[in-house]
Amino acid sequence: MSGDDVRAREAEAEPASALAPDTTVEATPDQDPTFAPGYKPLRSATLTFTQAILGLQALAALFATTFVAGMANAGAVEASSGVIWGLGLWLMVMLGYAAGQQKKPWGKWLGWALQVPLLLGFFIDPAIAIVGVMFLALWIAALRIGGRIDRERAERDDAAAAAREGADTPSSNLGATNNSVANNGAADSSTASTTAASSTAPTTAANNSALSEGASE
Repeated sequence: MSGDDVRAREAEAEPASALAPDTTVEATPDQDPTFAPGYKPLRSATLTFTQAILGLQALAALFATTFVAGMANAGAVEASSGVIWGLGLWLMVMLGYAAGQQKKPWGKWLGWALQVPLLLGFFIDPAIAIVGVMFLALWIAALRIGGRIDRERAERDDAAAAAREGADTPSSNLGATNNSVANNGAADSSTASTTAASSTAPTTAANNSALSEGASE
């Protein structure tokens, strides 16, 4: 058997997978929850804070109404209990309604407007105004801190999305490289087989010719 035949058979026996490089892609980091399937963005921090503040303020309005109604019954405030309870219940309902509308653009403005009634309670009793100032400070803090947290979350989500896109791109490129290498390996094997067949043909023809001449003699 000639050397060309040996090389041709070795080329045919060598699997195409041996020519392909290792294309294993590292798994997505488990510590990043944004890579998990079905990941849902976290609830807005601003929405959570403002709704909580307005809900607590509705309870404060209930206590303030009870306090002012007691003062009216004692004669310290010149107003009927019906009017006081009516205004107090209206304020509580509006605060609860505003808490449910914080997802809308005008919900924040409604929240700002509802900070005024407790501040005006100064003309009834300074303690009511003090409570109003406390809730105003909490409202401002909720908007500022919640907005900062939401911006940081958005930046982190954008970075995670960019990382996912970067992880997907090399995988597709490696797949194309694998196919190209495998095709090249198959082409090389075919070329080697053709070359071996071409080199063997003259030798076989010469042997057949020699045998024919020997038989005729």
